[in-house]
Amino acid sequence: MDAEIVVAVVVVLMTISEGALKTLFVRHDRTRWALPSGEPGFAEPLHKAAERIIQEQVGVHVDYLEQLYTFGNAVHARGQSTIEISYFGLVPSALLRSTQLADRQAVNWYAQSDQPRLVDGHAEIVQAARHRLRGKLAYSAVGFELLPESFSLAELQQLYEVILDKVIDKRNFRRKIFELGVVEPTGEMSKQPRGRRAKLFHFKPEVFQLLEMKGDIFPF
Repeated sequence: MDAEIVVAVVVVLMTISEGALKTLFVRHDRTRWALPSGEPGFAEPLHKAAERIIQEQVGVHVDYLEQLYTFGNAVHARGQSTIEISYFGLVPSALLRSTQLADRQAVNWYAQSDQPRLVDGHAEIVQAARHRLRGKLAYSAVGFELLPESFSLAELQQLYEVILDKVIDKRNFRRKIFELGVVEPTGEMSKQPRGRRAKLFHFKPEVFQLLEMKGDIFPF
């Protein structure tokens, strides 16, 4: 008898929070967690299915969502084979503060260092998403998707350091950013409860579009 083939859409949502790159998981059973996932509806486009799964299981709106890879190595004991079409999305930390997730016992963000036990195959998908994100930092504006509309240069540098998992020289980082001209001052200052306030900037997508053909734009 031929094995039954099930198609599932799996979503990796990532954010920067508390100085770490975190991934969102939903509770699968008493001992394991999983990435948000589900079967696409009849004639439902896969991208729309991913958006629906995020809304139903997580309750947040995600502006940045792209298809990752298709994973098809999972074969269950009862002979069922699962093809998992994965997406990864980015959620600015500011959105986390303004959005109530479902029950934290059922949905939560985890850094790689404290990642819980996952269902089979989902750790591999998470690693693929992290690898894709790191790679895209060099030639795309994907990092800005994790920032609020206005941000400080310190926040921008921390984002790169967290995702690349390395320390970047502050002076060289700022020189490179200003040379590229991809950010400009908003004329406002950050609202710090104590200490020095920082200048705020915003991303200039029109400048970035002109640089995109050059390849590695952010070689940090």
